[in-house]
Amino acid sequence: MTHAVRPGRLPHPAVAPRQGASLTLAYDQTVLRIDLDDAPAAGWLAEFLGPWFVPATRSPDWRLTVAAARGLREARAARRPRDAPSRACFALDQQVVALPAWTEDDGIVVDDAERSCTLVLGDAHVRLLADPTTRRWRFTLQWLCHEIAATRLRRTALDLHAAAVATAGAAIVIAGAKGAGKTTLSFHLLRSGACRWISNDRAFLDRHAGAFRVRGMPTPVKILAPTLRSFPELRCALAALERPYLHALHEVVGQRDAGAAPSDTEFALSPAQLAHQLGIVPLDAAPLGAVVFPEIRPKVAGFAVERLAAADVAARLWQNQYGMASARREATLFEELDGGRVLASHADADAIAGSVPGYRILLGPDAYDDPRFAERLLERVST
Repeated sequence: MTHAVRPGRLPHPAVAPRQGASLTLAYDQTVLRIDLDDAPAAGWLAEFLGPWFVPATRSPDWRLTVAAARGLREARAARRPRDAPSRACFALDQQVVALPAWTEDDGIVVDDAERSCTLVLGDAHVRLLADPTTRRWRFTLQWLCHEIAATRLRRTALDLHAAAVATAGAAIVIAGAKGAGKTTLSFHLLRSGACRWISNDRAFLDRHAGAFRVRGMPTPVKILAPTLRSFPELRCALAALERPYLHALHEVVGQRDAGAAPSDTEFALSPAQLAHQLGIVPLDAAPLGAVVFPEIRPKVAGFAVERLAAADVAARLWQNQYGMASARREATLFEELDGGRVLASHADADAIAGSVPGYRILLGPDAYDDPRFAERLLERVST
């Protein structure tokens, strides 16, 4: 059964929040006003989203209200109907997160029990009711910012599953499916000191000032065991906290009781934490210079670079759109509330492929053993 979205106006909380904070942030042309009754969470969010989401003075397109009071979330979740259907909420690369949803007088209610929060969606307004005894709801909060901003931008931009770095003022997009080696390749380029960091997992390509631009999207950075073995500095002097990416940088780095979990355990960092551990300065966007597609090849010695024809580049860009692996067809609730699902076209991929070079990077088991790997690779793809 299809359940129509019925936007509603949300009432303001009856009691003014104590020790709260407000943020007005812009991602491209989308402006979010975020009011929180949890000041530390506001500081964490601003740190997590910066420098990609920037302070803004324009009128907001969306309002987010966060209320973390004991019992508030539980009381709303208790009204969930037994037959509440799951609705698509957050579009990720590998899956679409669908959560139980139902309609009440003040909007569409979405229960995210796994992350200890409940959402009430109205007319360009989301109220997040959070369990104050946990930080799990902070993950949903950053999801909200991503989904709302991405819904607008992917109407005119190609939404890619890609890392991105900048060198000599131009961005190199590193696109590929999960496990292609995007993160490891970007980390080696960043460690060389020759590149700035734009994105780890998701990047938008759009037209800007007569050329194409790469804009990063801040997401938690999962560090797998092989990557950690190559980059042990990523865990150096970190406090042994569960889900460190839900904590502010000062809570995680340089604590006296800092301890290390086993080196073969995967974990995730916030963008600010990753930048600190690698000693790099993030960059929100840069003009597009090249697109590369890494491929791990066990039988290749070292690495090899192959120039691709424009048609091949366009096809690979289209195949590596963010969310393509999930094969989703339905719109998320946020897309429905914001006018429907509208995506960039094949023509956009063709235009990008015709404007910059594209390369296939074949990475053998010993590719990174070469101390001049980054220098040699950048020479090949930056000319």
